[in-house]
Amino acid sequence: MSEVTRSHTLSLGLVGLPNSGKSTLFNALTKQSVPVENYPFCTIDKNIGVVQIPDERLEKLANLLHSERVVPSVMTFVDIAGLLKGASKGEGLGNQFLGHIREVDVVIYVLRAFNSEEVVHVYNRVDPIDDFEILEAELILKDLESMEKKHHNLFKSTRVNSDSNLLKELELAEKIILWLKQGKPVIEMEIDRKSREIVNGYQLLTNKRRMLLLNCKEGQEEEKVIRWIEQLKEIIGNEGCVLQADLKLLSEIEGKQEYQRVQEKQISSVESIIIGAYRLLELITFYTGNQQECNAWSIQRGADIKSAASVIHSDLGKYFISADVVNVEKLISNGGWVSVKEKGLVRNHGKEYIVEDGDYIIVLANTR
Repeated sequence: MSEVTRSHTLSLGLVGLPNSGKSTLFNALTKQSVPVENYPFCTIDKNIGVVQIPDERLEKLANLLHSERVVPSVMTFVDIAGLLKGASKGEGLGNQFLGHIREVDVVIYVLRAFNSEEVVHVYNRVDPIDDFEILEAELILKDLESMEKKHHNLFKSTRVNSDSNLLKELELAEKIILWLKQGKPVIEMEIDRKSREIVNGYQLLTNKRRMLLLNCKEGQEEEKVIRWIEQLKEIIGNEGCVLQADLKLLSEIEGKQEYQRVQEKQISSVESIIIGAYRLLELITFYTGNQQECNAWSIQRGADIKSAASVIHSDLGKYFISADVVNVEKLISNGGWVSVKEKGLVRNHGKEYIVEDGDYIIVLANTR
């Protein structure tokens, strides 16, 4: 398992057909103002917003340590312009938009699930299943194009170099091409860890973790929404998650009571997306802190303590000696470092230790 070492730059790309609700969701999540108009390709350049990850443990830790500065983990949301059929061939500026998807960790498919006479649907119907299949088909076609170029280059290389690793990569490229031609995303391929690491280096669009968000309307037929959710879950299996939200409601706030009601829904939606992304990427949170600064860090589940030290600073990983570790909730409930040390709750670990969610870590390194 490769480590996620970009603790404060986890990125989620919002993808959808024009008028699906992407920019409305982006505005609700980031509280930034980007154009939301009733015509296709309103979003031409990608919009980027950074959202702090809600973390009660970090707040309590910062209060305990009287930290002057608190640095939470964050997620970067990227509002990618609407795609159409033919985007993989450049339709509707598709090539430019598809390039933006390569840069994100998780792809959030925003799927329209409501009727409206005011907001046109680019294909004049409401079918989130078909919309998802259109979007994913375009990503598959673009990946197929990329892999055929990759295969061509690998084949030429093997003509002059019969290195076994090169031949294995050529064979892997052939398997990926056959898989894509069946209309299947690369994330669903069952391949060994070494092959997956090679594939990760290709930056394929369909090798991204997926989150599907149905943009519903409050009061609409619930049975239909439930049926769509069940169908989408069946399509993506264990390689993604499906959520629903009324995105228009999140963007409309009138009066104090309405503000409170929408705020609760907004917070719930943000946390649901964050939790979903954490689950998809198998991330956990660990902590560091003192009076100057208190930090929350994200790392992939299964990472060792040396990798965690590298997340904090590359030199700490490079010159790692050991680390003192205690669960952050035990640190807080016992009133601080001195108390947990006296009670024997702190453990010193070498580089083999696997970091657990909620670890508070003090790294010992020879950085001189």
